[in-house]
Amino acid sequence: MKRLLSMSVSGVLALILLLPNPSSAAEIKKGIKVGLNLAKLSGESMADLDAYLGEDIKSKLAFCFGGFVTYHINKKFAVQPEVLITMKGASYKEEVGGEILKVWINLTYLEIPVLAKIAIPTPGIVKPSLYAGPALAIKLSGKLKTKLEGTTVEVDVEDMKGIDFGLVIGAEIDWGKSFFGFGKLAVDVRYTLGLQTISEFANDDAKNGVFSLLVGVTF
Repeated sequence: MKRLLSMSVSGVLALILLLPNPSSAAEIKKGIKVGLNLAKLSGESMADLDAYLGEDIKSKLAFCFGGFVTYHINKKFAVQPEVLITMKGASYKEEVGGEILKVWINLTYLEIPVLAKIAIPTPGIVKPSLYAGPALAIKLSGKLKTKLEGTTVEVDVEDMKGIDFGLVIGAEIDWGKSFFGFGKLAVDVRYTLGLQTISEFANDDAKNGVFSLLVGVTF
């Protein structure tokens, strides 16, 4: 696991941080992005848990941030690898003895999507595009946090897989002009669908699912 983590991080960060700027028309762009996740766990086991608790397991707000490199093959097509720290999981609350019990499943991953982007031709500086691609996610931490009557307890989530695979689908709008002199502004909305269960237990089919709203600056 440590070797895989080291190889993945080193390889993609090298693309983002060490590539020289092209001397001709910009064919390679680098940037950073930050945003919010609306994360939830899905699967039959989660539906069974909903029924058992009598309450729905809900989504949770979390953060996502990282960097990217965009390789423009031509004016209409580009490939964009990214390195993101992304937070996933779910939340739950119910009334217990007149007090509200709150529970958060907090999962943090190093996620490496590789996206194929197709530009939609438009006049002016606003440049929309659609993208999709696979994502490898390496678990950094898994925590279960509970809060009741002002007391907070946090423990590690046991028997959780160290690797997750997903499919990313989204859309981006690039404003195509400098953002306060720092770089070009872009906003993208995406959904990351977990393709495998995240638990080591055979009868637990919980999968990650995350809507993300990200703001990026391209240099």
